[in-house]
Amino acid sequence: MKDKKLKAKYLKIEDFFIKKINSGSLKAGDRLPPEVKISQQNGFSRMTVNKALKDLEKQGYVTRIAGRGTFVKEKSIVRSLNETVSFSDIIKRQRMTPGSTLLSYNLLESKAVPTYVSFSNSSIMPSKFHYLKRLRTGNNQPIAINEEYLNFDVMQNIDLALLNKSLYQYLKKCKLPLIENYAEINAVRATKEQQSLLHLSVDFLLKTLANVDTISISGKRVPLGVFVSYYNPDLYTYRFNGSNI
Repeated sequence: MKDKKLKAKYLKIEDFFIKKINSGSLKAGDRLPPEVKISQQNGFSRMTVNKALKDLEKQGYVTRIAGRGTFVKEKSIVRSLNETVSFSDIIKRQRMTPGSTLLSYNLLESKAVPTYVSFSNSSIMPSKFHYLKRLRTGNNQPIAINEEYLNFDVMQNIDLALLNKSLYQYLKKCKLPLIENYAEINAVRATKEQQSLLHLSVDFLLKTLANVDTISISGKRVPLGVFVSYYNPDLYTYRFNGSNI
């Protein structure tokens, strides 16, 4: 019971400052009140306030500088390298509403896909790929462009209407578990279209590529697809944890 009360208290503090930051009342560079003042104003213990500020830092809302205080950061969505989680879930963790807009769909022959769409652990290349291009948003702000190449031999029919939400949830509904073979991260030059869609202030993007398998109805491990994402580097951050080094 004590743990539940503690959780409710520190979440109240987090929600208070997140609303202030998202509404613009607190801007990048603004200093939050000292822990003692927050504690006195709200009647919470220093331990509760400290936990809330640490969580806000983990979520990318603030930065804490020893001897100086806690300051609002430029908004950035933080994701750890060692977690496999959907874009929608990451956005929800930031107390934001995820969005997805299907920009284009094509059924491509294998010879028409980029060279990076390959599966080293499979001797048989899929006959065709569903190609999906989607704009991903948080609170209606453009954050990423997703390009997915899905194995047609595994899922021949796709309900495009459902893809205006979470692809992860759609694949889960289709009972297709995700088994990530590897992921790559690098910076790439943004095209004019990408700059326009993401409202970029810079001419480069953070690109991630994930090569993914699944389990077929017959119980065999087979290629599911290649998932490519282009993120606005001003809004999205990958964090290296100690376990990644």
